Amino acid sequence: MRPLRKFTLLVLALVALVVGYFLSDLAVKMGGTPLQFSPILTLLVFCGAVVLGIFGQAVKRLRDGKSSWIQLAKAPLVALVAQAAAVWSALFIGYLLSQLILVYQLRHTEMAGSFAASTIALSLANLLLLVIALLVESWCIIDDGEDGPAGGKTAPGGANPASV
Repeated sequence: MRPLRKFTLLVLALVALVVGYFLSDLAVKMGGTPLQFSPILTLLVFCGAVVLGIFGQAVKRLRDGKSSWIQLAKAPLVALVAQAAAVWSALFIGYLLSQLILVYQLRHTEMAGSFAASTIALSLANLLLLVIALLVESWCIIDDGEDGPAGGKTAPGGANPASV
């Protein structure tokens, strides 16, 4: 499993920002309102970040050779969840930034203040999730010695270099 590129996450966030802005702006022009999020979602994203951090710490302890409650076979699963969380939070942050741009344009309405506050809180929770997901992903890289030295060249076809 290859680590996520930060550039890819940035592109995903920018695409979500542009698409989210244009679709939300279209909905407002047609007489609708921006999509409002419950504060419970902010709490759930925050709790998800904490749980992911706990699992990541367990894998980090395992990688460092210390005793841990998680098994070595579960480390790739934790890395996969961390990658999924990073992609999801990058997309969601982009969308939430589009909503902040929209609420700035609608600042004269009475719902703008509470909408902006809940959107900023959810954006911060998603930013925390993104940072923790990227940290956990880096912690889940376990070198078991099978791939040889980092950056070393392997023989074609997986042949043992000593036997060639």
